[in-house]
Amino acid sequence: MKALIIGSGLIGITSAYFLSRCGWEVTVLDRQEGPGLETSFANGSLLTPSMPEPWNAPGSWRVLLASIGRADSPLKLRLGALPHLGRWGIEFLRNSSPENYERNTLKNLNLALHSLAVLRSLRQETGIQYGCASHGSLRVIRDPAALERALAWGDRLRAANGPAFRRLTPDEIVAMEPALAPIGGQLAGGIHYPADEIGNAYEFCVGLADQARRSGVDFRFRTPVSTIEVRQGNVTAVLSGETRFTADRYIVAAGSYSPLLLKQLGLNLPIRPAKGYSLTFENPRLERQFKLPINDDDFHAVVVPLEGAIRVAGTAEFAGYDLSLPESRIRNLMNLVRQVLPRAGLTRAQAKPWCGLRPMTVDGVPIIGPTPLGNLWLNTGHGHLGWTLAAGSGQLLSDLLTGGSPRVNSGEYALARFNRAG
Repeated sequence: MKALIIGSGLIGITSAYFLSRCGWEVTVLDRQEGPGLETSFANGSLLTPSMPEPWNAPGSWRVLLASIGRADSPLKLRLGALPHLGRWGIEFLRNSSPENYERNTLKNLNLALHSLAVLRSLRQETGIQYGCASHGSLRVIRDPAALERALAWGDRLRAANGPAFRRLTPDEIVAMEPALAPIGGQLAGGIHYPADEIGNAYEFCVGLADQARRSGVDFRFRTPVSTIEVRQGNVTAVLSGETRFTADRYIVAAGSYSPLLLKQLGLNLPIRPAKGYSLTFENPRLERQFKLPINDDDFHAVVVPLEGAIRVAGTAEFAGYDLSLPESRIRNLMNLVRQVLPRAGLTRAQAKPWCGLRPMTVDGVPIIGPTPLGNLWLNTGHGHLGWTLAAGSGQLLSDLLTGGSPRVNSGEYALARFNRAG
């Protein structure tokens, strides 16, 4: 069987790897010069089954309204994006009810736990190197009431087979991560999640693409898709300029650009781009060793130690397909990292800014599986959890296509769920 995959980020490459391992002949198309150069390039670097929640939490509409005109809002809505949200925005807010939010969180949790298990097996199988560290993550909280809410929510997730965690006092936080000593007195407490991991997603993409290439996957870079041909309810070819690619199965794993590709076919995917930002500081000079990734509850940011670097990531912005880097957002991230590591001496001159478009579904859960077109499949819509869910999503798609036995309930990620929901 022949498969053609559109997209060579985390999701496209894991899909290609697992299909090729099952003996399929796989071709991957991407408009960039190499793998992982869009949303997978400089993401937050965290794999977090501890944080499977969608972004449309109960009350998120208030946050979005309050964000208009504020450069420092963690979840921001730009007025220019409103015409592009339309019905999607209404459904996004409808899914923020407590019942929908918890149900969708559990769907992400199940896939996240499966995905990290798949990733561990993949590391053993391939020996792939991407700066992986498995010390867990540290969540720090300044408000005592917020700490109790976070612990109660953690108990609910743990009751649903979610990850273990441990409550920490401020002194225990500093003992575990001495780099936080300067802000220890500001903290009400924290939570350690031992199952979380960190890793450089771009290095993973490059490394796994090399592995896939050795098993026969044909990567075609600098190959933008111009047309998808359809006849009698099936895709017959994908065109890039004058070049025509054919396969038995076609998989769209193009992140936020998936809806644009499929709109021409009459398929309206409930996905919109949510812009995220990061800053990477190479070769930082720290007073104390920094080894644990920090999730700061108050500032809605993560600060992650990578090999020879520190990365701070945060904010979600509904701004359409805009990929500009406003200095106001860079200043915001600089302020955030200085609040978490005030003595790290990180400067704007050191910072390498980046932004990417996260593909957000209306319910915050990815879409994995078939479409109404007989041989067209999807693996997209992973939002801010793409790195956490990548390995499991690639294997799930492969299982569905090859007749394997999925380890998760595939119906929870099917496109058809939106039809059932009306």
